[in-house]
Amino acid sequence: MKIEKGKKKVYVEKINHSAQNKARSSESMRVTSIARKINWNYIGHLMLSYFFLDVLLFLVAAAVFLVGMDMQMTGRFSFAYVRDFSFGDALRDVTYTVSTIYDEQLYEVPIGIWLVLFYYGAVLVLLSELTDLIAMVFMGTREVRKELRPLNQIAVRAQQLSNIAFDESKYHNLEDAISNLKVDSMDKGIHMHDKELQGIETALNDLLGRIRASYRQQAQFVSDASHELRTPIAVIQGYVNMLDRWGKEDTAILEESIEAIKNESNHMQKLVEQLLFLARGDSNRQSLDMKMQDLNSIMREVYEESLMIDENHRYRFEECGYARVYGDCDMMKQSARILIDNAAKYTKTGEEILIRVGVWKDGSPFYGIQDNGIGMSQEDVAHAFDRFYRADSVRNSKTGGTGLGLSIAKWIVDKHHGYYDIVSREGLGTRFSVIFPRCGDGDLPT
Repeated sequence: MKIEKGKKKVYVEKINHSAQNKARSSESMRVTSIARKINWNYIGHLMLSYFFLDVLLFLVAAAVFLVGMDMQMTGRFSFAYVRDFSFGDALRDVTYTVSTIYDEQLYEVPIGIWLVLFYYGAVLVLLSELTDLIAMVFMGTREVRKELRPLNQIAVRAQQLSNIAFDESKYHNLEDAISNLKVDSMDKGIHMHDKELQGIETALNDLLGRIRASYRQQAQFVSDASHELRTPIAVIQGYVNMLDRWGKEDTAILEESIEAIKNESNHMQKLVEQLLFLARGDSNRQSLDMKMQDLNSIMREVYEESLMIDENHRYRFEECGYARVYGDCDMMKQSARILIDNAAKYTKTGEEILIRVGVWKDGSPFYGIQDNGIGMSQEDVAHAFDRFYRADSVRNSKTGGTGLGLSIAKWIVDKHHGYYDIVSREGLGTRFSVIFPRCGDGDLPT
């Protein structure tokens, strides 16, 4: 069969093009399969986490109920009490009875309404967890596939290169460079000094850089979170052991232990909520309801709330013009509350905290929180928004901070395309000013 040279070239190009398309399709199917496996593995771990968390919450709620009822009705808690539940026709008819071992009734209280409220609360929690799992089922694979896209592009590019006449030694050199890459030398990357491999080299180094940065960020976050959670858990365990040894007989130890466990539980709950907020923010799952807002009204509400909540400090509200911003009302309130709470922690009782709102020097809308507290050093100012960072002067104080509040406030302001202006002097106080983009500017959030 005779084929002319020109036609033969076109015919070969068509075959190569078809092979490339098949390679792309094959790699796409392979990446989708891998992404699906990763997503289902994550969903399995998430289900286990939800299950153990729900069991822990149930046990804590039951313990708090039993101890709280005994303390309120009899003034003491004892494992020797005989406890009984009487069930009626409906859940709201349940009665809780406590007696001594000699059948002497100590008290009887109807707890049906509490069980109903607990039931609806549990349903809401389970529904939220189920919604999260369903969202991961339908959206998780797509997100994982998006993260694996650079690898897919590398694979497709490698397949394209395989159809090009290429010196086999170059493949071996690239293979050796990847094989010899060590974890402790990933910062150096891959360097082949070959122009023909420069594109692959750059893509691999960029990918390694992103993987390294993401790994370090996640490792640091997990390490810090574990460290912060370890302290309240250790305190709770210590008081539980003390209760087990002496709390049955000593009322003072019992009351001290219950109060400490309640405080540490509240602290741990607040820490977990803040961690979840930041985790949702890092994964772009924290949604914002962006609308035109009256910043003066928002800050006036926050000021009035502060007057009612905090009676230990004097609050003053000052308006420096009328300010409108494009943002989420609840999120902006949360950022302001965090700054006010931070100011109240480090300001002496009776001192003044100033809340400003209005127009900044360049015409941008802003709000500011100024206190007469202990102030910060320049080094502390530079790290003020780092997660879990607390200055040495307050690290051992009893302010109850978690080191995450300012990180959350910064995340909120960043999402509104705003920025902070901080002025602080040790022993004199701190002023936080939050400046937002002007309405109508091209850099408004969308």
